[in-house]
Amino acid sequence: MRDLSTLAKYPFLNEARQYIKDNGPSVTELLEGLLYERSRTIGIERLDNALKNGNVGNRSLASKSDRMMEIFSYPLARMVAVSVGDTYFKRRYALGEAIHAYGNLLNERPSFLIEVSEELQINAEYVENVGNIKVFFKDYLRNAPTRYKKWKMVNRDIDGGYVHISVRDLARLILESLRRRIEEELESRKSNKAIEKAFSSDIKRFQNMVNVHKKKMEAAPVGKLSIEKLPPCMKDILAAIQAGENVPHMGRFALVSFLNSLQLSTNEILKIFSNAPDYQEDRTRYQVDHITGASSSTSYKSPGCEKMRTYGICPVDKMDELCREVYHPLTYYSAKWRQEKNKK
Repeated sequence: MRDLSTLAKYPFLNEARQYIKDNGPSVTELLEGLLYERSRTIGIERLDNALKNGNVGNRSLASKSDRMMEIFSYPLARMVAVSVGDTYFKRRYALGEAIHAYGNLLNERPSFLIEVSEELQINAEYVENVGNIKVFFKDYLRNAPTRYKKWKMVNRDIDGGYVHISVRDLARLILESLRRRIEEELESRKSNKAIEKAFSSDIKRFQNMVNVHKKKMEAAPVGKLSIEKLPPCMKDILAAIQAGENVPHMGRFALVSFLNSLQLSTNEILKIFSNAPDYQEDRTRYQVDHITGASSSTSYKSPGCEKMRTYGICPVDKMDELCREVYHPLTYYSAKWRQEKNKK
């Protein structure tokens, strides 16, 4: 069994789960016992920090009690996240846990990262004579954060089906794998009635925070863009991204090319995507630069209404009167601006 300090820093490890099973309190004690009040406080703190800062945050692990409360706070935070019942919230929390783990992993020995990789089903080995890591190419491709610059396979040394990377890059692959695993686990869990009762006020507070955030984004102008004037198709895509839903590639392509046609800069487009719960700038910047032509010789045009319908990303049930009169989302947006100007 690893020491408590390690389990407190990486509570997602199998050994941490086993420690809770062997040494942890009952659910009733954890939710109601005075002895575990600190772990309940930390569990809510993890969620607050993840939602606001994108990282569950650091706390003192000086004493054995500190380390135990940190370990017990992790399953509590997960259960509350499930009870909030919002995809955006759960994905934001998953990212917060993964980024926190990444920060700690940067200070660990390569052998430890290899062990964590095994738990996350990443086939990795340490190459002592060169001091780097080799990862099986399928695991590399599945977890590479982007296809941008150094992450492209053509820019990596490959030997016998293994991709050679730095220890830091392995930590990055672990971040992606852990984020995805936590997301999947939270989505597969059902809300617990005891958790709903014990944390009812915090659950309602988180739900309100998420709703306020979503409403604010619906009306917030970004750069030259007025979100309230967007056609229904673009509103739907944007809302789905910000809610943490899986948006098909063509949906993201349509939105970015639309925004580029309105002459929004890359940074302005990134600002819009930054409200997605799993936003990571390097990955998003690569995608945006590719579509807008900043990193290639081709700048893609925004698809018209016919293509949007062909791709299955035109919300026919949400079409308004103006939608039925135009043939392109850009025409809709321009018409909305003219309508407002004529009212003045």
